[in-house]
Amino acid sequence: MEQNMTLEQANDLLEQAIKQLENEALPMSESVEVYARACELMAFCMKELEGYRGRIDEVNEKLTQYIAEGNHE
Repeated sequence: MEQNMTLEQANDLLEQAIKQLENEALPMSESVEVYARACELMAFCMKELEGYRGRIDEVNEKLTQYIAEGNHE
């Protein structure tokens, strides 16, 4: 997996892999390789999304604390 890959790039590659797998003319050996790559890309995307989720949770927690302290007026 490329070190500098973005979530968007990985998602695009995953979509390409899915389209390849949907092609019935793909030889089985190639299908297995494409499937393995798709699994790697899916894991990468899930990890990236989890990181974003963690950051969003942090921001929401700070916002909730800010509002609870009455700083919103």
